[in-house]
Amino acid sequence: MEVTGIDNIASPSTGSMQPYRQHIIGLPLQRSLFGLTGRAATTIGFPGLSSELDFPARLDENGDLFLDRSQVAALTRALPSWFTPETLELMHMKHAAACDGLVEESENAVRVPASLDGAVSKLAENLANRMALVLAYGVLSKFVPDVLLRALADAGDDQPPPFPAKSAGAELMQDTFALYQACCALNYTPQRLQQEWPCVSSEVFQLVREFCHRQTGFGPLAWDSPGFEDPSYVVRLLHSAFDEVNAEQVRRRLSFAKRSAVARSTCEEPTKIAALRRVLGFWLDFLERETWYVRRAFYVGMIPLLQELAAGYRQKIPALQPADLLFLDIRELTTGIADPAVIHTRRQRYMTNTEYLSFRGVDPSRLTTMLGTL
Repeated sequence: MEVTGIDNIASPSTGSMQPYRQHIIGLPLQRSLFGLTGRAATTIGFPGLSSELDFPARLDENGDLFLDRSQVAALTRALPSWFTPETLELMHMKHAAACDGLVEESENAVRVPASLDGAVSKLAENLANRMALVLAYGVLSKFVPDVLLRALADAGDDQPPPFPAKSAGAELMQDTFALYQACCALNYTPQRLQQEWPCVSSEVFQLVREFCHRQTGFGPLAWDSPGFEDPSYVVRLLHSAFDEVNAEQVRRRLSFAKRSAVARSTCEEPTKIAALRRVLGFWLDFLERETWYVRRAFYVGMIPLLQELAAGYRQKIPALQPADLLFLDIRELTTGIADPAVIHTRRQRYMTNTEYLSFRGVDPSRLTTMLGTL
């Protein structure tokens, strides 16, 4: 998500408020996480963000994201006077802890024995809450980096913004190019790979699978839209990116991504400027990774939990499949409320939204591919 000043956020108008982004997600389970972001945001500690009603974003049942410009403006006015070396350090610490905590919770989600009573539901609830917190930071990323950048200018800092030494996108592209080279070394050009996948040599198959495992999390915000966790998606990407290209030219272009690190804060800098640069640097890196955090949490942590929960639900609803749980909200999921009629109605509405499915690249078997069968 890009840095967006408040002047570029649509103003609300009663009955005719235009969405900031349309149809960003379609699955009820994912939509329900956005319903938790307001509460999660109150733990961040920003001035003017003490209740859920202060949070400037909401998501409607169509998956449209709305941002209230008046609330964004109020937060934007409140933040600069709150910036001190101490509060900036607290901001950085909480933001980093939210991101690291989500990664850790995702990795640990499947390590608790499913036999423990209620353990899977509790893990799903905890993971959802951590995902909601990072989503709240994602909403704030629409304007907080802009506020920090202005604060730096007002403090007299004339250095370039503290962009990361290597962006997440550059790292991903370099790893993708390395996969292309490795496949070519085994006589699998992008064209041959696409034509023969998945009936390829075991070495190439393993290379692609390992790449997907490494890069799971990169992709669209919508979980149901294919991303780097999907080998078929990666194979198509290799073909579109590297088929009939000059490998040496690509290598030279990628070398530009290895930009020199921005000069770090030194003891000669005023303390507040150093603190602002450190915090802004983290936000600028987060801009490229915010979707990765939440999407990876879903694929690495939530999907195994959904598969465990589905096995339990099958005792009450024999025909239920893991993908059906995507049509529950998080409260229904973690409290054991699953009405087959409700699931059917929501699924039908989702599957008949052909405009969304086409735009997101969701084919009829996508949900089953994601979660498997029992």
